[in-house]
Formats: sequence, structure tokens, C-alpha cells
Amino acid sequence: MRKNIFITISLALLFCATCVVAEPSAGEKEVLDKVIKGAISDLVEDNAIFASLTAPEHFKEFQDIQNPRVTMVMCSDSRVQVDNFSQGAENDIFVARNIGNQFITTKGSVEFGVDVLKTPVLIFVGHSGCGAIKAARGDISEIQPGIRKELGTLDVKSAPDDKQGVILNVHNQVARAMEDFKEKVSAGRLAIIGAVYDFRNDYGYGQGQLIIVNLNGEKDLAKIKESHYFDDKKEVTVGIKSEEPKKEAGS
Repeated sequence: MRKNIFITISLALLFCATCVVAEPSAGEKEVLDKVIKGAISDLVEDNAIFASLTAPEHFKEFQDIQNPRVTMVMCSDSRVQVDNFSQGAENDIFVARNIGNQFITTKGSVEFGVDVLKTPVLIFVGHSGCGAIKAARGDISEIQPGIRKELGTLDVKSAPDDKQGVILNVHNQVARAMEDFKEKVSAGRLAIIGAVYDFRNDYGYGQGQLIIVNLNGEKDLAKIKESHYFDDKKEVTVGIKSEEPKKEAGS
């Protein structure tokens, strides 16, 4: 899926300046056609490889029923994929995606995962460099109506910057889910986790880390670390590192 990344970037540069739908020039149409053909070709070829290398026995366990352990709410950002968190997501992670990894805009899917499939884990995964958070913290009045509607349910303007906005949003989503599933959480039938996937090293643990920032509404990092859910996972990354205070000039 990365064969045509240079062409994709070129196309983005051609069209990023405007949302007006206009007839493409001959050069733009040539680039666009290459991107579309390349994407379709990659999808078909990659699937053909997967199908040819995967034995029928692989599908027997779940061909008639799914049995995931986790319901995961992720941002739609293409840089964030389930494979980043699991080496065996198939039939293990029920995924709902939207811009800003929100509960309210995908509530039906989340309820299906938690109430129907009865996954004991619900996790909201925010990520570094989230465009939805950046947009929601600014002026969205001129954005397309559908996008504006989804961004309008993100309450992150009080965050001091986009990095903290990502974390605040995760806390907000956990809080909203806690309102709906508090009985399951209290009964020990469900754990609701808030996390941030950091592929830019914005939070100081290294690129690619999944950082736990909330557990069942608890934001106190020391208490989260003490949870029995993590007692055998010494490598779990919990909390955001405090930034070094800036020194004043001349100090």
C-alpha cells in the first residue's frame, strides 16, 4: 500500500490549497488516475497474496461467529492502525473508527461491542498529531457540514496546546463511556481504558508507544500503575512525562 506514496504526496500538494471541486487539468488528471489505479492494484494484489498464503483452517475458528476481547475506538487517521497494537487483531479486536476517536459519534458500534459481543475491554485510542484535535481547537465554521458536525462534539478548546488536547479528548471519551457503562465497570465486567498512540515521540517515550492515561475514569497515574490489571506488565507505559521547565534568559 506504500508503492505510490510519492504520487500520493504529489496529489496532496496539488489539491491541498482548496476544497472547491474543479475540473482537473490534464497533468492533474494524469496524477489522479495513477493514484486511483495504484491504490486499487495494491488492494487487489495484497489481498491475493494474503489469500494464497493463508490456509482455510485459519478461518474456521471465526468464520461463523466473532469472539473479540476488546472494543477499540480509534481515530480514522491512516497513520494509526490496529496492527500497531496487536499481532493478532483478527477476531480479537472489534474496531470502531471516526475522526477524534469519539464515543458519541460511534455509540452504536461501541454498544454492540460491549453489550452484544460482551468484550470486557473498551479502549479509546487518541494519537499524536491528531488533525481533528487541531481543527476542533480552531475555527471550524467554514469546514464542510458533515465534518463540522463531528468536530463539534470534541470539547478540547480548554487544553493549552494540541498535545494536551489529545489527552483531554481521551479523558472526555472515557468519561462519556463511563456514564453509559458504569454498572458494568462497577461489577468488574468491563474495563474502560484511555490511551494515546505516539508515533511522533511528542510525549517522550519513543515513537510507536501506546501510553495509558486513564483507567475507568482514574487519571492519577500512580493509582493506574497500581491496578491489578497491570501487575504483571512491567513494560506498560503509563502517563505523560512532565516537560522540563523552560529556563529564563540569563539564568
